[in-house]
Amino acid sequence: MKRICIGFFAFVLTAPLTGRAGQEAPVAARHLLLGGKYAEAAEIYARSAKENPASALGLARCLTAEGRLDEAVRKLAYAAGDHAELHAELARLAFERGNYKVAKTHADEAIRLDPHQLQARWVRAELLRTSGRLDESAEVYRWLVTYYNRHDVKKAEPLCWIGLAAAQHARWNRLADQFTFLVNDLYPDALKAEPGYWPAHYQAGLLFLEKYNQAEAARQLKAALALNPNAAEVHAALAKLALIGRELPQAQASVERALQINPRLLDAWLVKADLAWANFKPLEAIRLLQKKALPLNPTSEETLGRLAACYVLLHGPPEKKHDSRFARLVDQVTSRNKHAGKFFFALAKWLETRNKVPEAEQFFREAVARMPQQLGPRSHLGLLYMRSAQEDKARKILTGAFKVDPFNVRVNNTLGLFEVLDSMETLETQHFAIKYDGSRDRLLARYAAGHLETVFPELCERFGYEPPGKSLFEIFNRARGLGGQKWFSTRMIGLPYLGTVAASTGMMVAMTSPNDPTGAKKFNWARVLTHELVHVITLQQTDFNIPHWYTEALAVHSEGYPRPPAWNKLLRRRVPKGKLFNLDTINFGFTRPQSGDDCHMAYCQAELYLEYMLKRFGNEAEAKLLAAYADNLTTSRAIRRALGVAQEDFERGYVEYLKKTVAELAGLDPREPLAFAELLKAHRARPDDVDAAADLAYAYLLRKAYKEAEQLAERVLSLHPKHQLATYVLARLRLRDDRRQEAVDMIESCLSRQSPQPKALNLLAGLKLKAEKYDEAARLYALGQRRDPLNIKWTRQLARVYLLSENRDKLRKALTQIARVDADDLTIRKKLARLALSDRDYDAAARWAQAALEIDVADAEVHRAFAEALVGCNNNVRAIEEFETAIELDPSEPHQRFALADACLQAGKTQKARHVLRSLLKLVPDYPAAAMLLENIEESDKP
Repeated sequence: MKRICIGFFAFVLTAPLTGRAGQEAPVAARHLLLGGKYAEAAEIYARSAKENPASALGLARCLTAEGRLDEAVRKLAYAAGDHAELHAELARLAFERGNYKVAKTHADEAIRLDPHQLQARWVRAELLRTSGRLDESAEVYRWLVTYYNRHDVKKAEPLCWIGLAAAQHARWNRLADQFTFLVNDLYPDALKAEPGYWPAHYQAGLLFLEKYNQAEAARQLKAALALNPNAAEVHAALAKLALIGRELPQAQASVERALQINPRLLDAWLVKADLAWANFKPLEAIRLLQKKALPLNPTSEETLGRLAACYVLLHGPPEKKHDSRFARLVDQVTSRNKHAGKFFFALAKWLETRNKVPEAEQFFREAVARMPQQLGPRSHLGLLYMRSAQEDKARKILTGAFKVDPFNVRVNNTLGLFEVLDSMETLETQHFAIKYDGSRDRLLARYAAGHLETVFPELCERFGYEPPGKSLFEIFNRARGLGGQKWFSTRMIGLPYLGTVAASTGMMVAMTSPNDPTGAKKFNWARVLTHELVHVITLQQTDFNIPHWYTEALAVHSEGYPRPPAWNKLLRRRVPKGKLFNLDTINFGFTRPQSGDDCHMAYCQAELYLEYMLKRFGNEAEAKLLAAYADNLTTSRAIRRALGVAQEDFERGYVEYLKKTVAELAGLDPREPLAFAELLKAHRARPDDVDAAADLAYAYLLRKAYKEAEQLAERVLSLHPKHQLATYVLARLRLRDDRRQEAVDMIESCLSRQSPQPKALNLLAGLKLKAEKYDEAARLYALGQRRDPLNIKWTRQLARVYLLSENRDKLRKALTQIARVDADDLTIRKKLARLALSDRDYDAAARWAQAALEIDVADAEVHRAFAEALVGCNNNVRAIEEFETAIELDPSEPHQRFALADACLQAGKTQKARHVLRSLLKLVPDYPAAAMLLENIEESDKP
């Protein structure tokens, strides 16, 4: 059986209850209650609540479901009398609110009245646990399991109380197989007994959620919600699930829905605090915990553990301050429960998410020591060791954790990862240890090591900090039937869902190999490694206090590339609408973006925050802000100390800077495209709006509704004869009918040279190019480049024209512009290297060849070009290495062997040259130059 955070029974367990005189609760009310129609159910229950204990209980649960706890307690207390089930409910409500004395009184009374009152037995067990009497608590859990084994329990609610006890009993006694029994047998039996009994799905969902089995958790929780869409507990659980999956919009929506239904639901307020903590807002987390969560249950270890984490983050490691809020809080908790494992577990989990490794390790160990029955702390401790690059420790801990908790998905995935790590080789340099796939990535590891050692001193000097020891970098390729990206993701979070190619914990870096055959495309691995190395430096430099936005700003800025065109496009669309992050919200753009655009916007805005700061406050501001974060200041206080202004002033200046930046971004057609339904609505609302009609005509064209597109475009032209987009639509239709010249004439007659419509301009230029009218095509593409300089597509098309027209000078210039913007374009860099070689510009050729290798180290052609450039630079020793690599990658190509022999001769390595020439002649016996050169060498060796 596995461990699960049951919480404080924040769900309604409803069952048909019978009063002393055999009075049944109204059936209609029960159906309404199970379906979440609490007000309607309460109205029916209220009619007989005074004389019928089953109705009183039903009424109380309706009130509880909506957060009306005081009213529910009053109703129960009025009707309790000698009804065991009502005292059990009063015990549960008191326990949930941290009133343990009252809970014990009612639980004892319920058991006195009915020794088999299962809910009261469960509350008694939890009271014993929270007071530190673990052995006695275990006996009560065992009693409930034994009761199930000895009785034919058929009703849904008793089965679920037994399920809670069985889960706890199994966790504490390491009975892993019981997890399968619960989700496959017991909870389905409860649903068979009562098909509308949603808590059975909810409890099963929580079990899966604890094991990080997100798919099954979602299935069970959604099944519960289908039965009761107003189950606040289920919405809160779905919010937790969404947070695990980094789905912020869903998490926010679910938690808000939970609080709408029940504003006094503890689990929902804890999720709200989790969101504030994740957004680097510990003061907001403290406010939520103190003002919202603690009033609901002042003794909740889940709440108090989170609060303790805030104190550690704000005031430093606890051992440094013996008389502190943290110390007083720990004393308060442990004096009440010396086995407060849940408190230390909650504390450690929050510190783990903020990379407070020593402190998190300390409190995970404390959680184990205080309450060894818990399964979670061991698993989290093992995963913490993985994040902190302590893989040997992680293996030992996780292997043990798996034996007692084999259904934990993250643990199981990570243990599978160890088999991959064991198969990898390690390359060590002065500052790095690089693990890699020896069969596929040996060359990549060598070049990665060289790149890292090159940029390392530059970055350390810039930031004024050098990490101690060697930093671990791991490069994952396809293994055991899974792609490198999945192994990389598993390495970072224990789950194969991380949607990026590299990430850093601050202690180590993992990256998907660009050589992975299952990867989407090649990428600039050198740029990625530089980015992640900045995280290693700045996170450690600030003791992991640096917020996400600032470490990302520094990392992106260090890459050395201009803003991507896609980012500029986002700026032009979102800045005028005010759809921006600020420093209070930007961190979620990285960790839990609402869309792909939000993620890109967060990176873009972060770099612009840095850019604005440097321009307004000078280059020294970068180090000052780092120092402020290293001193554990919040962002508002850090800005005040480092820059001498309030955060509000800084934000106002930044927004003005963004507006100025956007004003300088010349471009064509910055409008955000509308969905087809919106286009239809706009046209129907304004039928004479030619722009709206033309947009709809274009949408019809894309949907292949050619008749509608033509009719609408012709109507636009009847109102506006030179409308460019409408003309473009008709021109495309003419091309379908093979009426090319007519299409050309139409566009030429309407195209504005001052503000050309980009689609029309691109179509006309493409038609000119196809007709081999290179000068006209070049002029049109150049017009697009001038009017839309941030859109690299015009430069790409110009390069194509210059390539076809053999205009080498202009081709070189265009390719250089593309390479400076697109960090991942291998073909462009290869072409530039070859152009430079043909011009005997060997320095440029070497630079471009090396830049190409930073995208694909397995390209033999690039290694050969690099080697030829190095020969031209008189660097024959390095040229020999590159020629040998090219031969290793493509052993059948003879010319590079001859070039290698020549480089060996120029380097004075005659013996090696002779060996290379002989191997070449074995490969190609009639290679004349090789035979002649070998003969000359051997002749010169004669005395």
